[in-house]
Amino acid sequence: MISSRVPLAVVSKTLRHSTLSTTVNLYGHLLPHAARDAVTAIDKALTRADRKHHQTAPASEDRAA
Repeated sequence: MISSRVPLAVVSKTLRHSTLSTTVNLYGHLLPHAARDAVTAIDKALTRADRKHHQTAPASEDRAA
């Protein structure tokens, strides 16, 4: 399930683990795609924020950066 990108919470409930941490402790080594997805998501968010900032920043603020 994890390698098929089923959400970890769903995997945990399906396996009837009492906590999500149990699932992560047992199968966390199978989550490299989750780390890549997280880095990609934060990169996209920061890039959008930076573009938005530069579109709305006054000219004097752009020179200070």
